[in-house]
Amino acid sequence: MTHNLNAETITITGHGGDEVEAYLAQPTDVDQAGSIVVIHHMPGYDEATKEICRNFAAHGYLALMPNLYSERLRVPAPTTRPPWPGPTVGCPTSA
Repeated sequence: MTHNLNAETITITGHGGDEVEAYLAQPTDVDQAGSIVVIHHMPGYDEATKEICRNFAAHGYLALMPNLYSERLRVPAPTTRPPWPGPTVGCPTSA
């Protein structure tokens, strides 16, 4: 079943009163809904991860995605990908 939904960028209050930007998507045609916290991928808070929230809402769930790279959370965005360490110990390799 697909639900009507409302999606918007909001501000939530975190520990110590810090305000953090978050994306909220929720169905508008139900009295009660389950909820889920969506964690964005390494590139950050973007349209693709907002679409994931909207999809949850369309299926009847309230979805909240805090922006983990928000200045107030002080989590630096990665600038480079760590080098691939190669095969792990115990993995067969070609001789």
